[in-house]
Amino acid sequence: MKTAMRTLIVALLYLQTHAVLADRMQLDINYLLARFDAGGNDEFSSNKAIAIRHNYFFRDWLASDLSLLVTDKAYDDTRQDVVGYYRAALQSQAILFGMKLRHKAKSPYEAYGRLGLQYWRTELEVEEYFNASIPGGTVTADDSGYGYYIGIGGAHYITDSLTIQLEFLHMKQLDLFEGSSSQPFDLGINALSVGLGYRF
Repeated sequence: MKTAMRTLIVALLYLQTHAVLADRMQLDINYLLARFDAGGNDEFSSNKAIAIRHNYFFRDWLASDLSLLVTDKAYDDTRQDVVGYYRAALQSQAILFGMKLRHKAKSPYEAYGRLGLQYWRTELEVEEYFNASIPGGTVTADDSGYGYYIGIGGAHYITDSLTIQLEFLHMKQLDLFEGSSSQPFDLGINALSVGLGYRF
């Protein structure tokens, strides 16, 4: 995965140095409704996220894609074991780096796709509840690593520079807690987002 990240960075730098009168840049801010999928029988609640994205257009149809995404905390259902109750929660931050491909349809509409790699940091929190004679507590652990993302969306131009966007995003974080847990897992994040973009 690290080799793939280096290859992607080199490719984007090559495109930037060979861009012919590169078009404008674009800055987006997006509000996301996200759902975590850790596999198994976990049922994490929907949560919110914010993403800030920068695009640099090498061609009218091709741009670099650099994003920072921060999610709110998502809670699993409260569960019971032999000693009491517990509830897990996940929260994540990620830097996404890849490419954006777009197709300008009949004005004022645009369709686009995004794909690339991500570097993530995710925190797992477990709250434990026992009984009146045994105090509960909270245990946290965090991990970081690599993964990938892919998104598809559309935009409507309000003006020549300002767009409103709707997008579906899928992110996959690979091998969470590998080496520190006997049960590492991949975390999938599916999100629907709305946002504003400004080209300059």
